[in-house]
Amino acid sequence: MAGSVLIGLALLPMLIYLVGSSLLGRYEGASLGHLYGSIYSGLLQGNWASWIVILGPALLLLLGRGLLSWWRRSAQFAH
Repeated sequence: MAGSVLIGLALLPMLIYLVGSSLLGRYEGASLGHLYGSIYSGLLQGNWASWIVILGPALLLLLGRGLLSWWRRSAQFAH
């Protein structure tokens, strides 16, 4: 679980920047450092978008585990 939060803190902003700049092109004033700064300052201000970026991988992991558990339990009741 901590690894997925670490991925959200370290890698996800970089992936967002790289995919955004490759699909939409670079624009003036945009940099990877600026994106990291914006996300981390948004965390301190309680910005929902920043929290979703950081906690997104952990929430997806929890969702996957929950769905897998639900699927396994439903298979047990089917027999």
